Amino acid sequence: MLVALVAGAAVVIANAPMGGTNGTIRTDDTVLSSAPKYAIGLQPAKDPGPFPESVTPTTRTITIAGVRDGESEFDVVRYSQVQPKTPGQMDFDHFHTGIEIPWWLRKWAHERPDLVDLYIVGESFSGQPIYQLTITDKSTGADTDKPAAFFEGNRHSGEVSSAESSLWLAHHLITQAGKDKKVDKLLAEKAFYIRPVNNPDGHDLYLYTAQTNRSTVRPYDNDGDGKIDEDPGEDLNRDGYLSQMRQYVGAGKGTHVIDERDPAKNTMQNVGAGKGDHLMFSEGVDNDGNGGYNEDGVGGLDLHRNYPYNWHVMPEADETGRNLTQGGAGEYPLSEPETRHVYNWLMSHTNIGVVNSMDTRVPMHLRGPSTCDPTECMYTGDRKLYEHFDKAGAGFTGYRYTGSVYIDYATRNGGDPEPLFGHGPDFGYFQYGAIWYGDELWNGGDFTDYDGDDRFADWERSRWCAENGRTNCFLPWTTFQHPKLGKVEIGGINPKFWSQNPSPDLIGKWAANQARFNLYLSESLPQVKLSQVNVKALRGGQSDGATHEIAATVTNTGRIPTALEQAKEIKIVAPDTVEVEGARVVGGAPEFYLDGGRTEKVKLRVIKADADTITVKAVSVRGGLSSAPARLS
Repeated sequence: MLVALVAGAAVVIANAPMGGTNGTIRTDDTVLSSAPKYAIGLQPAKDPGPFPESVTPTTRTITIAGVRDGESEFDVVRYSQVQPKTPGQMDFDHFHTGIEIPWWLRKWAHERPDLVDLYIVGESFSGQPIYQLTITDKSTGADTDKPAAFFEGNRHSGEVSSAESSLWLAHHLITQAGKDKKVDKLLAEKAFYIRPVNNPDGHDLYLYTAQTNRSTVRPYDNDGDGKIDEDPGEDLNRDGYLSQMRQYVGAGKGTHVIDERDPAKNTMQNVGAGKGDHLMFSEGVDNDGNGGYNEDGVGGLDLHRNYPYNWHVMPEADETGRNLTQGGAGEYPLSEPETRHVYNWLMSHTNIGVVNSMDTRVPMHLRGPSTCDPTECMYTGDRKLYEHFDKAGAGFTGYRYTGSVYIDYATRNGGDPEPLFGHGPDFGYFQYGAIWYGDELWNGGDFTDYDGDDRFADWERSRWCAENGRTNCFLPWTTFQHPKLGKVEIGGINPKFWSQNPSPDLIGKWAANQARFNLYLSESLPQVKLSQVNVKALRGGQSDGATHEIAATVTNTGRIPTALEQAKEIKIVAPDTVEVEGARVVGGAPEFYLDGGRTEKVKLRVIKADADTITVKAVSVRGGLSSAPARLS
């Protein structure tokens, strides 16, 4: 696919506010001395104005934040895959950029103030605002008084499909409110916190330039040579992608051959040193002269190894040189602002009972534990609940894999279990006591296992595309005169819109299926309901002074307990109770937890005050509030 570079001045992403009067990025070439400071917190529900004239920067280049030994300024690419079908109309046949997304969030907050609040929860590494929506029916209570779910997309730079699923869910809830009784019930009883793009720096890098990176743009020495980000890929043939290079060197002098199993002859097969006729490289130049290509590009830390539970240092920080370490973990737990802002929101909103912090591209309903066998380190009831959601999730999405990181993810291609440290799902269960998934959308084009070996290779991806009339899965091999290697060909699988994410015509389906599982998780949240409130007057002279006895029934109508067993152990969730407004409870309020579908019958003794009418209230941290009036005779 041909892509055009946009002429103009450079824009510095680190210093460019994402919201001018029309939602566009600044296009002057002034470099500010520091990142802008945004008003953190609830944003005014203002009209965002007309749709941005361009959903990509109207400059020739953008500059990525951070001091590095390699390039920080990269050409802007206007991908057709990020262009809306009709500007200002929502569709899920394209990838929404960091210019378009804030416009929609502001529009929703402006048009539906009865349902939507827009927050800036903090700033990214480069100083960009991180936006988040709160969606609930405000007429039925505050979001913090309801059971809540938190959904996050685009923690990892190039995993932009997760942002689309977050947007799909937000759009569905907002546009179907008042039309769909199921949505109305959800919004009346529950609250949704949706953060479509947790890593705007990486999201911009991926959708505005040919560059990709693992997670965050913070400079990091990936190859351990003492230089930082000194060897990024170069888009040598200017097609907008960093793909592969192949060099014909003659029979018996290479490692690869053109794969004859591929009818389209797009793919290469590794046959071993001295057996092939081609050498393979990633597109670019060996900038540091160490024999490797593009091994130290932009960034290198991993926001999904930066959580505080069971965090381990990176290999270079282990002074013993012999312990278990974690690549990409960061300097210390929550060192990265993007992760820290998630942590802070969760810890101040402990009404959140389910979380899905989404990635690409296994595909998998992925959750903890990440360092141990679930049968050995999880409470049985909690584990069985997770297993239920694993199965339910696969029913919505058809993902090939479900289960724990340590067992199911680590061994999906064979081998033994392997741990991950500082992982979000482990923090979510062991330290936050919630149902927490880190689902992986998209399958990398792995649709048909032609040779039946339970694995997928590029030739199978290419064959499926050829048989289904798809010409956008692989980039054509084009000849290029490399400055050091001489004649090479550049091409191979589309790294952005087939390998790591689907082509735009497929993203809507994947985003919707994942969002439907997230809706199911939300429907399963604990929900306390107060019923059968009876009042009995007591004879005078009670030793505790009580004048009345109240009997009430509290039911958890949700599937998830008001506190997982793990949540009880770490005391992250206070016990459920029943309170009385308008009279004084004597003898202490009851304390209990409710499993899904279970009921608790409680009795309270109260002393009548001046009012004849009182309010009896069931109170649960994660199950919300439920109240009923009662009359004291």
